[in-house]
Amino acid sequence: MPTAAPLLAGGEGGGAEWQVLLLARELARRGHAVGIVAFDDARGLPSRFDGVDVVELRRPALRLPLVRTAAFYARTFATLRANPSRVLVQRAAGIHTALAAVAARLLRRRFVFASAGLHDFDLEIWEPKRWIVRAYRLGVRLADAVVVQTAEQAELCRVRFGREPVLIRSIAEPARAPEAVPEAFLWIGRLIAHKQPLAYAELARALPEARFRMVAVDDPSPEGRDLRKALEAAAEATPNLELIPESPREEVGALLDRAVAVVSTSRSEGMPNVFLEGWSRGVPALALAHDPDGLIERERLGGFAGGSPARLAELARELWEARGERDELSARCRGYVEREHDPAAVADRWEALLGI
Repeated sequence: MPTAAPLLAGGEGGGAEWQVLLLARELARRGHAVGIVAFDDARGLPSRFDGVDVVELRRPALRLPLVRTAAFYARTFATLRANPSRVLVQRAAGIHTALAAVAARLLRRRFVFASAGLHDFDLEIWEPKRWIVRAYRLGVRLADAVVVQTAEQAELCRVRFGREPVLIRSIAEPARAPEAVPEAFLWIGRLIAHKQPLAYAELARALPEARFRMVAVDDPSPEGRDLRKALEAAAEATPNLELIPESPREEVGALLDRAVAVVSTSRSEGMPNVFLEGWSRGVPALALAHDPDGLIERERLGGFAGGSPARLAELARELWEARGERDELSARCRGYVEREHDPAAVADRWEALLGI
């Protein structure tokens, strides 16, 4: 997981990176030798992180794009060859899927591809380089097994790749039920158009009596910069919306403890880590456009608006007004996570799949 470098260097990482670390840590705790291959980081990478070996993949400092790309591919292969393993697992769609798959074949290792979200099955929408899309598809075809997080991902895998996947749920870290009184809705995510952050600002305007907090992680793209400007303007005009800078996990955990609900305005998601972290604390989820596997409605873990901003506002108002009396709802959220996303149960399934 090359993009796990910021997380391993003591910073923050995305949901896919965090899931890889949680799984690696749990398998290492059971006595397995586990390593994570990650890009080099300016802050420096530790040699071990929570019992997991950290293997640094240094990026070539070359100017010519084609030469740099070729050098990177060669270095990736050399790094994997220098660190023998029985099984190579790669998570999330991209060129690394093809690199890991080909390396596994050449080095005679098993290769497992693990999806990180619905976009892994429609990479052509996100990736403008057609050759990377084709290389990625080849990598999935070469995989000895494909792991998905949800039933809807499983169906997409069958349709897009003609592969029968293995469904293994994401890990949710155990958390204590918060003692704090819920005091604000919470949105956490990157500033990209797909996550529709401005829809959250619209929700705040629709419920002036409620409080809304937003941990908006900057994206370096022009789109991300434009969204930051638009969001700051919206927050200035919306007194009940508070923008919070990107924060360490401990501080985000404290925000989750005081959340009325974790809100997602994304057009689609895999299995959002923020939902799992909220449910493990008994905090419900509130989704605008996508309910993974229909869980929120089926298990009654919050509210799903079916794409309607008006319905989202109605559901938010109900949760706000009942925020002091949600013991039954919180118990359902915690019970679901303990039943389906317990680290030990998830690791059991991975051990069986990996044959370790």
